[in-house]
Amino acid sequence: MKSEREREKEKMEREAWLRGIWEMVKEGVSQRLLSWHLPSPPFLIPNQLSGLTVIVTGCTSGIGLCVAREMVMAGAHVIMACRNAEGANQIASEWREDTHNSQDIMVEVMRLDLLSLASVRSFGEEWNSRGMPLHLLINNAGAIYMKEPQQFTEDGIERHMQVNHIAPALLTLLLLPSLLKAPFSRIVNVNSVAHHCALIDPTRWKSKINDGDFNAIRAYGESKLAQLMFVKTLAAKLYEKKITSIQCITVNPGIVNTNMVKQQQKHKIAEWKLFWMFSPAEGARSVLFCSTNESVVKNTIECFAHYSSVCAPTKEAPQAMDVNSCVNVWNKTMEMLDLDMDHLSRLIDV
Repeated sequence: MKSEREREKEKMEREAWLRGIWEMVKEGVSQRLLSWHLPSPPFLIPNQLSGLTVIVTGCTSGIGLCVAREMVMAGAHVIMACRNAEGANQIASEWREDTHNSQDIMVEVMRLDLLSLASVRSFGEEWNSRGMPLHLLINNAGAIYMKEPQQFTEDGIERHMQVNHIAPALLTLLLLPSLLKAPFSRIVNVNSVAHHCALIDPTRWKSKINDGDFNAIRAYGESKLAQLMFVKTLAAKLYEKKITSIQCITVNPGIVNTNMVKQQQKHKIAEWKLFWMFSPAEGARSVLFCSTNESVVKNTIECFAHYSSVCAPTKEAPQAMDVNSCVNVWNKTMEMLDLDMDHLSRLIDV
């Protein structure tokens, strides 16, 4: 016999699921209709980002690849933070060949595996040893494991939660001193409309659940919701300390035909190549806008904003608007990373 609390929780999760499905349907139907006025690639102009240092995670394919290439061609010093370092180096070589080995091309590869928190810490140590300012951190890498059972990483964390939230949160905290060295900087997290599909339940982040109860889309949505709530809380905490040089942005790139969609095609869920899907380049558009456009700063509230696939501010899921819920996500994340509550203050005071 289920308790009243359990029944209420199930009701709330059903409501979130239905709301999320509705939001995804709206996204699929409207994204092309509402984006007709937006430019086609390339979106950045040469030398637009000269002097800026940018780290992009997960950029050997899809949205991340398009974002990294645009920024390289716009003159930024781009660090491709990827698990597939060999593939990233090949891509960087092709870019140099495309520009006839121009000295203006500044791109390098650093290995980063979000399935391993040790790899994230190693990346942070290597980068911070340079003592360089970082102007832009784009947490683009993400994963959804469709039609696969619940699995855990070497760190004992459910895979969706680690790749989409816990590891990027750790990376962000590790790179915060470098972001603070820049006069102005941004943290841009590539989010998803699927964050509307779930509610936060930290008991599932490290616990095995019945196979019949595991839903990959819900797990993915919860990880993206946690990602959003964490960075929103980070922005609020920085603002409380009167640090306004760092802007924290989450952005939904739309429903995009990337490798994650191809993975779903492999499992024969559906043919996703429909006319309303964005190409990776079109999906990169909102990410690039949030990373470079000056108007984004004006639309932040306490240094935070959530943007839609059509480069406009939009509302996040109801749970992300609850301050206490966001703080709970922050606290749980810090606990899982074995970081105490004063960790942020120490980073800022360095």
